[in-house]
Amino acid sequence: MSTRHPLYPERHSLLLDGLWDFAWLGDTDAVAFRPAAHDAVFDEIAAVPGCYNLAGSRIGGRGAGLYRTRFAFPSGHARLCFGGLGLYARVWLDGHDLAEIKNPYATIAIDTDIRPAAGGGDRHELLVLVDNRFDPARVPVFRPSSDFYGYGGIYRSVTLTRLPDTRVERVKITTLDIATGRVRLEARLGGRIPQKLRIRYAFDGGAPAETVLAAPAGKQPLVIETQVPGHRVWSPEHPALHTLSFGISCAEADGPFEEGDAVIEQFGIRTITTLGREILLNGSPVRLLGLNRHESHPQFGPAQPGQLIADDLQWARELNANFIRAVHYQPDSGFLDACDRAGFLVWAESLGWAQPESDAQDPEIVALHRHSAIALVDACLNHPSVIIYAFLNESCSDTPDGRRLYQNLAQTLRDADSSRLISYASNRFEKDLCFDLADIISINPYPGWIGGFGDMANDPDRLWTTPVLARIRPEIDRLARYFAETPAHAQKPLLVSEIGACGLYGVRDRARAQWSEEFQQDYFDEAVRAVLDNPRYAGIALWQMFDNRSFVNTGPSVRTKPRGYNNAGLLDEYRRPKLAFDTVKELFRRYGGTM
Repeated sequence: MSTRHPLYPERHSLLLDGLWDFAWLGDTDAVAFRPAAHDAVFDEIAAVPGCYNLAGSRIGGRGAGLYRTRFAFPSGHARLCFGGLGLYARVWLDGHDLAEIKNPYATIAIDTDIRPAAGGGDRHELLVLVDNRFDPARVPVFRPSSDFYGYGGIYRSVTLTRLPDTRVERVKITTLDIATGRVRLEARLGGRIPQKLRIRYAFDGGAPAETVLAAPAGKQPLVIETQVPGHRVWSPEHPALHTLSFGISCAEADGPFEEGDAVIEQFGIRTITTLGREILLNGSPVRLLGLNRHESHPQFGPAQPGQLIADDLQWARELNANFIRAVHYQPDSGFLDACDRAGFLVWAESLGWAQPESDAQDPEIVALHRHSAIALVDACLNHPSVIIYAFLNESCSDTPDGRRLYQNLAQTLRDADSSRLISYASNRFEKDLCFDLADIISINPYPGWIGGFGDMANDPDRLWTTPVLARIRPEIDRLARYFAETPAHAQKPLLVSEIGACGLYGVRDRARAQWSEEFQQDYFDEAVRAVLDNPRYAGIALWQMFDNRSFVNTGPSVRTKPRGYNNAGLLDEYRRPKLAFDTVKELFRRYGGTM
């Protein structure tokens, strides 16, 4: 699903989505591959956005595929942008090697010069090799043990845009005062910047304001503080959106305004802060009642059609949720557009799942995580739905080198955009060394499902005679006490960022045994009550919204993932509700989540 904003009305842009030629390369060495030396046979077609291992003989398979598209485009300086792909890619334009991509799901922008085609024409050929094989050398940030499937394909839209010599890249819009509608505009410029710039900007298609400003020094943004006429505050109940049109041109000679470049941004006026143990939206406390959501579907993988996104949000609304944790990678900008309009609050995080301390010691991996964090901010810029930036789910936050990496990423996010709260999901609890770096402490307890045995861990008789459900509330209350009584943590909001248990769709059991829908229903019932009955918690994100494909026929035991899925969804992978769905719907209504 392509995003609507930002828009660049003065630029020539080409959306390359559609049917591309496709050649299956299988076990070809992706690093050594050279198009000119390989007689690839393009005997298939592939959709972009889309995945190549969702149909036919390649279902569940791994290997490399080569995408090809041809198009007309004028010569000059241009930007080729991939909204997200995976797991590894190489890119060639007209036979020239453009890029190697090692960051799955992250937006990748490649600036290049489009040369005249052979014979002086404007027809060009773009080749993209994509490989979803696990390889620590080529894709060190996506591990085989990740509890979500590594699809192969170009997941999101591809665009090619002509770049003007003097340009405005983005305008970050920060709310300064919700009462008056005062905002700060920070325009990031690119190309050749004249010493004086003529600026024209307008809100919501209204009368433009004009001014002349000196160019900022170095890479600093151009800053304007102003007031949005007739402003409306964005909230889940009233998700009001505004637009900003911002144009620049050279002002070193007098004369009428001539637009050199312009951008149209969409934004919402809202603030997100904390006060002690509370999260404040627009200055008022908000309790987050939500779900974890992967970008996954049996037919589309992570390529998310607009219909699917809209339907998922309708299911979330039906559940009386107000919050979605988008896991475990940069979310599709089209999903964020939809959340802006529908009024959902969003946790957005960069790629990272159970990364060990050795990753934090590797300079290349650290650099890739920093790139993912910066790309996350750029993708989330001006989306009022996004209230939390996060990174490195359940990773090495209990180690010294891990702390250095967490500190690096938290500072990277704050430097890029200080208007959102910072968090990360931890399963290290008392051993965690990094909670001081976060604005919100977020924990992933699974008492009775994954660990959470408390003092029963050393008492086999009690462990085997105590029902699973009886273990939930004691562990939830124990963690609440720890984070209430530990001085360093006592005055920060505490969020349960994951909790849940699996239930296989259609498996019914009057004994309510594990893996049945009845067991899952009981687990969610007790878990939601235990968390939301305790005032120490600022909210909950249930694991998870729907079942998602995970690792297949690998791991320490094939019993780990029945069907090759994480089956903890309130819906199955086709979005069919399980018994737990209506239970959670009623609980969220009772605890105040109605939107």
